Amino acid sequence: MRKSVVAAALVSALGVTVLSACGSEDSGLAGKSAEEIKDETVAAMRSAKSMTLDFQQTGAAATSMKLSVTKGGECTGTVTTQGATAEIRRVGGTSYMKPDTKFWEQNAGSPEQAQLIEATVGDRWVEMGAGQDDFASFCDLDTILKDMDDEDKGGKKDTTEKGDEGEVRGTPTITLIAKEDGETTRVHIATEGEPYILKMDIEDGDEPGTAEFSEFNEKVDVEAPADAVNLNELGG
Repeated sequence: MRKSVVAAALVSALGVTVLSACGSEDSGLAGKSAEEIKDETVAAMRSAKSMTLDFQQTGAAATSMKLSVTKGGECTGTVTTQGATAEIRRVGGTSYMKPDTKFWEQNAGSPEQAQLIEATVGDRWVEMGAGQDDFASFCDLDTILKDMDDEDKGGKKDTTEKGDEGEVRGTPTITLIAKEDGETTRVHIATEGEPYILKMDIEDGDEPGTAEFSEFNEKVDVEAPADAVNLNELGG
């Protein structure tokens, strides 16, 4: 699975992270400028401890992902790409996956190698070895949040525009819009309670999709599988 697929969901051209909202008091955010809205959103996101990401990408590289992620670098959930699914866990600095048969068929290199790996692994989890862990970058909320501020963008001019008011999952929102390289990103920010973002739509471009976040600041329990097979030991 390409890292760019995940990055499209996690870090938009607005440089903000998509999280769920809480509270019911009108914050007055909709009446502020795009820059003010963005600044308040970035500040709010800095307090995030955990979140659950539900991402759907359409197009040739169809991908869906549902992961609960923490600032401590832990995560748990599932990733499906082109019909192949893998359960994912990351805890204690180590990532684990439990793929289905189709995943091995798509990624083992050959049908013979896929059969060999399946026969060896069986129904156990696989521990990702050094140089094979593609999950660390999007299982760590700190890694996601560090890309939020303008100073991390290399001084690139901010072209964010303010859009319309709306509603996501029953909560009033204001939209910020960014266009870059033929891709339009619409970020829907709650105007009740804290200015967290409820939804992001990525339109046009090579990787269109939708991301929604929930379970903001809720506890994420992740345990390392007891019977995991080390991928390095399989020659993977």
